[in-house]
Amino acid sequence: MNAETHRWPPYSTRLLVALALVAANLRMGITSVGPVLDQIRAGTGLSGPGAGVLTSLPVLTFAALGATSPWLARRFGVDRVVAAAMALLAVALVLRVLGGVPFLVTGTVAVCAGIAVANVLLPVVVKTRFPLRIGSVTGVYTAALAGGSALAAGVTAPLETLGGWRLGLAAWALPAALAVVIWVSATVGGRRGASQPSSRSAQTTVAGGSSRRLWGRPRAWAMIVFFGTQSLLAYAAMGWLPAIYRDAGFSTTEAGGLLSLSILVGVPVSFLIPSLAARSSHQRWWALGVTGASLAGLTGLLLSPAAGGWVWAALIGVGNGAFPLALAFFSLRAATTRDTAWLSSAGQSLGYLLAATGPLGVGFLQAVTGGWTAPLLLLIGAMVLQAAAGLVAGRAGHV
Repeated sequence: MNAETHRWPPYSTRLLVALALVAANLRMGITSVGPVLDQIRAGTGLSGPGAGVLTSLPVLTFAALGATSPWLARRFGVDRVVAAAMALLAVALVLRVLGGVPFLVTGTVAVCAGIAVANVLLPVVVKTRFPLRIGSVTGVYTAALAGGSALAAGVTAPLETLGGWRLGLAAWALPAALAVVIWVSATVGGRRGASQPSSRSAQTTVAGGSSRRLWGRPRAWAMIVFFGTQSLLAYAAMGWLPAIYRDAGFSTTEAGGLLSLSILVGVPVSFLIPSLAARSSHQRWWALGVTGASLAGLTGLLLSPAAGGWVWAALIGVGNGAFPLALAFFSLRAATTRDTAWLSSAGQSLGYLLAATGPLGVGFLQAVTGGWTAPLLLLIGAMVLQAAAGLVAGRAGHV
């Protein structure tokens, strides 16, 4: 019998629910910004270049702080660090709406700091706690992440209509606070009497040995590039896709709905791809498939954004399947949990540094040219690079 068909022990089920809830919160604080960016600018006096910086803060913060996660996990334990990261997220989501630009920027950095730490540690939790179910569990939590992203993208604009952009952004502190409670309950209370690895055992696994040899492996670098380019498109879309659609003639609510559709389409894709890819001897075709969908959607936006708006959004959503595939690479292609931690940390730190060029580049090119042709060509070029990286990263065998 395949390991994936075994019954889930009660402890594993509780932990899986907690993992999914944590994951669902890891993009809400980001995708909620794009649909109300114009209102934020009007309410705070944020400039156009400032808006470009604001949409780039997530990836810049992820790049700067992602590498601290393994050290924090060794020092305090994986479970405690994830709980603290989610608590920081809940507080920061409220902090950023309390004042003007200084609060907005400081709060956004704090929001992204909490997300950055949890981002890196979730693949470690999967590798350590669900070693026989890497594909299916990665699918569950990335689908939850996509679902949370879509919810925030679609609901923030209606909330803004009811109570302003501050309410639209602050509302997402509630699910973050709930995630703290459920995570602590599952990882502390759920472990009692269960024969599952504790945070100390996970901590010990992460702490063992050195993975520095991976710096010299071309496939490790291909994984970093693949993660970086898919993040580049994702964060450029989160920040600027509604603006592209508004300039094409869609209303603010419709533009937010199109972003929500793009993310929502990624939910079933995110659920299926890791599990299916884990059953394949290599993942090259999966990498090319999701990248091809992104290329088709971006090309459609370039040639006819209004006529096929919903189709292009859906295709970009299918292309979002590159995210769970990139995370699956970190676990599937790592020989040990230590290597998973290294790949996740290095991949996300350096990958997000590459990804920062997306929102910044799109904002800069749009400001200089006054249109969307040059920004979309930048994103299309990134997808060509992603396809090449996917061919290398998706080869069979460990790094």
